[in-house]
Amino acid sequence: MSVSWVRPLACVCALSAFIACASNQQYASSSAAGTVDLAAYPVPPLGARELQLLHQMSDANILGHIELVDSLEIAVSDTVLRLTRSDPISNFAKMMIANHSTNLDQNRRIAKANNILPTTSFGELNAMHVAPAIDSIRIASDLTVDRRYVMTQIALHQHVLAELQELQNVAQTTAVRDQIAATIPIVRDHLSRAHAIAIDMGLEKKRG
Repeated sequence: MSVSWVRPLACVCALSAFIACASNQQYASSSAAGTVDLAAYPVPPLGARELQLLHQMSDANILGHIELVDSLEIAVSDTVLRLTRSDPISNFAKMMIANHSTNLDQNRRIAKANNILPTTSFGELNAMHVAPAIDSIRIASDLTVDRRYVMTQIALHQHVLAELQELQNVAQTTAVRDQIAATIPIVRDHLSRAHAIAIDMGLEKKRG
């Protein structure tokens, strides 16, 4: 089965009813702007076609998708780290690189231990609706890179969170389900922190 139409564990290209669950649970992160409660920032629902494709994914597809997202985050954050002059953005990018590198290594260990060959498709990268925004970071000016990065991180992590929660009920192998379960709170934390930074930068209004 081709998963090239799935826009990520995706938006990402780079990862959603678990969506109702994500929007109703509370997960806070502190910032100078205050505390961000994810219950006040509902995750946009996935489309019917994407949900159908997610439900058809094998464990190999799921692991491949997660690896794709981790690799994308590492590459994008590394680029931003070299361009930004903001300490909060720099610290966030460093956290993204560290967390996603750890998750990528764990994902590969799980695949090896369970004799699963992670699979994905090149077309998936171009199909993701945040891919253009992510690509724009590479050519952004010093004045826009921070804004582009933060807003892209919010969109990406919202979509990835929704898809991961859906895929938790799709995975067949216990180890894969456990990996998804362990990744969800990390994604929630990243999303909460990205919202907090956006509030501090005046890109979003604090809700709740």
